[in-house]
Amino acid sequence: MTEDEIKSEFERQQETYRALERESLFVLQRALTRSNIKFHSIPTRVKDIKSFLDKVKRKESREPFKDVSDIVGLRVICLFLSDIPRVGQLIRDSFKVVSEDDKIEGVEVDSFGYMSFHFVAEMRREYKGPRYEDLGDMPFEIQVRTILMDAWANVSHYLDYKTDVDVPKALRRDFYALSGLFYIADSHFELFFKSSKDSSKEMRTLASKSTPELVQQEANLDSVTAYLRTRYPDREHSDPKAVSEVLRELSNAGYTTLQQIDNVVNRTEKVFEAYEKEHPPVSDGKNRRFADIGAIRIIFDIADETFASSRRDGKPTEEYKKFRSMLQKQ
Repeated sequence: MTEDEIKSEFERQQETYRALERESLFVLQRALTRSNIKFHSIPTRVKDIKSFLDKVKRKESREPFKDVSDIVGLRVICLFLSDIPRVGQLIRDSFKVVSEDDKIEGVEVDSFGYMSFHFVAEMRREYKGPRYEDLGDMPFEIQVRTILMDAWANVSHYLDYKTDVDVPKALRRDFYALSGLFYIADSHFELFFKSSKDSSKEMRTLASKSTPELVQQEANLDSVTAYLRTRYPDREHSDPKAVSEVLRELSNAGYTTLQQIDNVVNRTEKVFEAYEKEHPPVSDGKNRRFADIGAIRIIFDIADETFASSRRDGKPTEEYKKFRSMLQKQ
C-alpha cells in the first residue's frame, strides 16, 4: 500500500477504532467492577495517523492493518503488584487473547520503567448486537502495570529515553538508582498492603474473641473499625474514610487508645440514648438511629466540650448543655 492509501484507509476506519476503544473499555471496566478489583485508572487511546505511519515504517510492514495490533490501546494501572496477575486472568476471561508478552517477570531492575504485561486481544464472538458487528476481528492492545511502573515510564518517556542504552553514560548511574528506588517502592507497597490486611484481620479476630483484649490496643484505623463493629453490631457501619475522619478528631482531642475511647463511651452511653431518642437523625426509614460514627461523635460531643468545640472551629455547642448536665448527675 502507498502512504496515501494507508492514510485513506486509516481515516475510513476512524469511527470503528473509536467504537472498539469504547466497547473494550466498557467490557474491561465492568469485569473489574464485578470482580471487586480496585484500580487507579484505565487510560485509552487510538493512535494518530503519524504514530501509525511511523510504526509501519519501523516494522517495514506490507500489510500495516494486520501487522500493527495496537492502533487501539488500553492500559490498566493497578495499585499493587499482586493485582497484575488477577487483572491478567480477567482479561483472558473477558476477551479473546491473541498473544501475551510478560515484560515483568525476569526483567532486570534497571528496566523497571519499561515493565508491564501486554495482551493483544479481540472482542469475543458472544458479544452480539449492532454495536459489536464490525469489531469482532479487530485486534487491540491492553497493558497492565502498577502506578509506579507507569509513573517511571512516563518520566523516562518525557526524557526521550526509551531504553537504558539511550541514557548517556554520565547519567546512567543516577538512572539505574532511580529505577531501583521505584522498584523497591513498588515491592514495599505490596508488602505494606499485605501487612495492612493482616493487621485488619488481627483486629477483627480480637474483636470476635474478647472486647477487653481489643480495647488494650492503640487507636488506629484497623482497631477503631473493629471496635465500632463490636460495640455497635446493630448500627450502620461507616466506610474507612469516615472512620479515619473521626479517628483524626479523637486524636486531636488527645484520645490515642481504645481504652480511653471505651471509657468515655461506657460513661456516656445512657445519656447518648436519651439524646438519640429526643433528636433522632433525619431518615426515611423507620429505624431512625445514628450510624456507628454518628454515635461516637455525639457521645464525645456530650462528654467532652473541648472535642465538640474543636470539631466546630470553636463555635458554641448549646444543644448538648442539657445532656452534659445529665452526665454530670450520674
